[in-house]
Amino acid sequence: MVAMLANYVFAGLIGGIAGSVELLRRYRDDPVATLRQPAGMLYIGFNALSSLLAYHLVLVFDVKFGIKAADPVRLVTVQVLAAGLAAVAFFRTTLFTVRQGDATLEIGPSAILQVLLAVTDRSVDRSRALPRASEVPEIMRNVDFAKAVDALPAFCFGVMQNIDADEQTAAREQTGIIARSTLSNALKANLLGLLLVNLVGRTVLRSAVTALGGEILLDPAAPAP
Repeated sequence: MVAMLANYVFAGLIGGIAGSVELLRRYRDDPVATLRQPAGMLYIGFNALSSLLAYHLVLVFDVKFGIKAADPVRLVTVQVLAAGLAAVAFFRTTLFTVRQGDATLEIGPSAILQVLLAVTDRSVDRSRALPRASEVPEIMRNVDFAKAVDALPAFCFGVMQNIDADEQTAAREQTGIIARSTLSNALKANLLGLLLVNLVGRTVLRSAVTALGGEILLDPAAPAP
């Protein structure tokens, strides 16, 4: 009985870990915050439950994957791994897509996870909006946007190793939009900080501003904006 429960636990862990990893990679400024959200826990729980159900069905239908019953350890291992991974793959499958205006609708089991991910995204965004709204202006308080628009992103991307070329290109396009706007210097600097904090996180952004120091800070002799 204990061994059977352990097998269920291992099968559920496969789905739960897969869901956790998927959530962690979505938020770079505070990845663990996603896992603490009720919506994030629901997403992880759904993935774990789907793996548990898959393992239960394997046992109910006595699926042996061609392995002889005389080798119970190998049989159980394959059943647990197959059930856990099959459930993870199944709920990420799209049977076909439908174009509705400018939107593309995915039809299939993946639609369930897409809804749960959307709920999780909104929940995490709401919880992180308040800290970002107070922390980023504090970090960028004395930053001169005109000096930082090129230097600060380049420095942040340089110290990070996982910002790919597409993300860097998209970030430069957005900084160009900010630079061409008629907003004040302080607001432009805050928008630049919000853009970077979503890519590199608060700690890296704060360290980059500190490291660049006078290279990107407002001239103390200049009149206050």
